[in-house]
Amino acid sequence: MWNPLTAIAGALARRLLGISAEEIRYTFEDVRKEIRAVRSELGAEIAHLHRELEQLRGGDRPKGMEIPVAEA
Repeated sequence: MWNPLTAIAGALARRLLGISAEEIRYTFEDVRKEIRAVRSELGAEIAHLHRELEQLRGGDRPKGMEIPVAEA
């Protein structure tokens, strides 16, 4: 049920805080874009790790990944 007092209080709070409904929506869109960007970066990192693991399984070691040798 719509309460006019709640609507007035919300409008007053937005006016006092200096945030309009459009700005709030824009902020949510910014957050969504940031989440999508982070998901994309993580996907690329995971793909890179999968490629490295496949190289290790195939016997090919990337440079700098020497096998430690036990001292006699």
